[in-house]
Amino acid sequence: MRSIVGWFLVILGLTGFGVEIDNLRRGMTDRSALGFILATVFVLGGGALIRGARRTKVPAELKAGPAVEPLPAMSARDIERTVLSCAKQHGGRITIAEVAAESSLSFTEAKKVLEELSRAGACTVDVTDQGAFIYEFSGLMPRESTREALDA
Repeated sequence: MRSIVGWFLVILGLTGFGVEIDNLRRGMTDRSALGFILATVFVLGGGALIRGARRTKVPAELKAGPAVEPLPAMSARDIERTVLSCAKQHGGRITIAEVAAESSLSFTEAKKVLEELSRAGACTVDVTDQGAFIYEFSGLMPRESTREALDA
C-alpha cells in the first residue's frame, strides 16, 4: 500500500512541476516558488514511501546477514602444511598458481607463504625463461637412489 501512495505522490509532484513551469511560461509567477516547493515535497515524500516499501519486503532472515558460516581462518602452521603437501604432490616443484588452485589460499596468500618459506631456507626459487617462479623443495623431491631402484 505504501508504494501505491508513494507513486501517487510522485506523479502528483511531477504534475505540480509541470503546472508551475506552464505558469512561468504564461507569466503568472505570483506563487511559483511555493508551487515548486510543494511539488518537491510531494516527489521526495513519494520517493521515501516507495523506498521504505521496498525495504520492508525483504524477509527478516535476509536482513540479519548471511546464513552461511564463514570458513574458519587457517593458522600459519596449517597454511604451511597445505603448501608443503601441495609441493609433495608435485614432486617438490611447485608454482604459486598451483598452490592457489589446489588449496583455499588466494593467489596473493600463496605467493606470500612461498616467499616466506624461501626466505626461511625451506625452498629455492627458480625462474623459467617465461618468467614463472618455480619453488623447489629439495627435501620433497624424489631421491636418486629411489629412482634408480625403481628403474632396475
